[in-house]
Amino acid sequence: MPLLGSRSFAGRALRVLGLVLLGVGLSHCKGDPDGVDAGVDASVDVGETPDAGWDAGPRVQTLMQDVNLLDVDAQQRWLAAAQRDDGGTVAQDLATGETRRIAPAADRGAFSSDGRVLVLTRSPGGGNTAWLWRAGDAEASVMGTQILSNVVLKEGATPYAAFLEGTATGGSELRRVFPQACDGGTCQVETLAQVEAEWAEPAGISVGERFLWLRGTRATWAFDTELGTLTEIERGFNNLVRVSQSGNRFARLTSERHLLMYETRTQALLWEVVVPPSDKELREVSFLDEDTVIVGRANDLGTHPRENSVACTSRGCESLGDTLCRSRSMGGATVLFCSATVCSGVTPCERSYDLMRSPGVTLSHLEGAIDLEPTLSDDLSTAAWMTYEVSNPAGSRTLIRERGMTSQWLAFPRKIDMTVFSFVPGQQRFVFVNPKQDANGGVENVLSLWDEAGVEEVGVVEGTPVHPLFRTSPPALYLNASQPASDGGADVRILQRFAL
Repeated sequence: MPLLGSRSFAGRALRVLGLVLLGVGLSHCKGDPDGVDAGVDASVDVGETPDAGWDAGPRVQTLMQDVNLLDVDAQQRWLAAAQRDDGGTVAQDLATGETRRIAPAADRGAFSSDGRVLVLTRSPGGGNTAWLWRAGDAEASVMGTQILSNVVLKEGATPYAAFLEGTATGGSELRRVFPQACDGGTCQVETLAQVEAEWAEPAGISVGERFLWLRGTRATWAFDTELGTLTEIERGFNNLVRVSQSGNRFARLTSERHLLMYETRTQALLWEVVVPPSDKELREVSFLDEDTVIVGRANDLGTHPRENSVACTSRGCESLGDTLCRSRSMGGATVLFCSATVCSGVTPCERSYDLMRSPGVTLSHLEGAIDLEPTLSDDLSTAAWMTYEVSNPAGSRTLIRERGMTSQWLAFPRKIDMTVFSFVPGQQRFVFVNPKQDANGGVENVLSLWDEAGVEEVGVVEGTPVHPLFRTSPPALYLNASQPASDGGADVRILQRFAL
């Protein structure tokens, strides 16, 4: 078993060296994380019923084969998947296992938060079609066949789906569908506004309580669902428009570095500040909260890149230092992820990373190199990082779990699959796929949970992870995995559910 370490430290920088490696991955451990081989509990085998989690049934279940997972509703009553042999999109009743075909094969699917509505879409190569399925219906109903955008689902008292659809004249129309207006395979579609043919390129749509936002490559619009008006917010390439998380505000950054904040409903200018000048290229503009916009800039100068960022509010812009910062949704909140280049003397430059709750309020810090951005628990108390040595990017990895001023670490002899790299929703238990050496000398992927007590094996992943999907109440992971076909043909997809 490799070293499972824990330490408290005065500084925030983590430098993990000299870790002992025994075997390919971690064997099943649960006990005192401060010691090596600190104790082994009885292993949790596939098919064993755990003490907590699902009320009944095995802890690991194979739900389907040769399907691509689309979505599972939050209440875990229904699962939607697309059959890979073009057999269509199916919905499975998770209580009974009954599976029914509800539509042709879809590329994407999303349930409403209450699980009553499922929106399905198919890519341009599949016909630009969108469907709406009400839980329990015999089939999904077609909303449109010339979709030019994503389809958004407005939640709340009067839910609806909205999208941009092409017209016969080459233009496009913003359209809306209410779930109750769909039945028997068809939907009554309402046209909200027309968009000029000149600007009818594929667009992205986001939805707020009152407004729909349309973002094309050359223009941005806001549609007021109460007044029924479509307003062009910006046209051209010289200005950037960003919308706040609530949709109640939007900000424009002009080519002259003026940052203007507007109230969406009235389009009244709330404040205007000038972003400090910089010789670096604009890289990031994002909302941190309703009154804070992050502007990040950087230059790539060989091995010595340079960055800087500012946080702008109605009071002006505050420097975040020589670091490139961007807003990220992590752990159930919006936080700052910042990265900087640290060079000193003749030694190779290193990267420095920070997770911040707000400008200047650091949640976690690390120096070195990472395989991907870190992840946070929902309460923002615990972070997980996957690190490696800058001088050996193809070499060993160190997985770090940091809580406050205490860190634990796991060592791996080489890079591992990180498709699953998250905390159990609402908990501090970290979920990852551990490549463990099996009895035959091969390697199997074992879904594992890691907390302050140690590492617990949940079950074997049947192949290489492809699409993870977490759900709560009870906590579970739905996971598509890919296996090579024995005849050399297309890979086989296995859909499993792991009780966490």
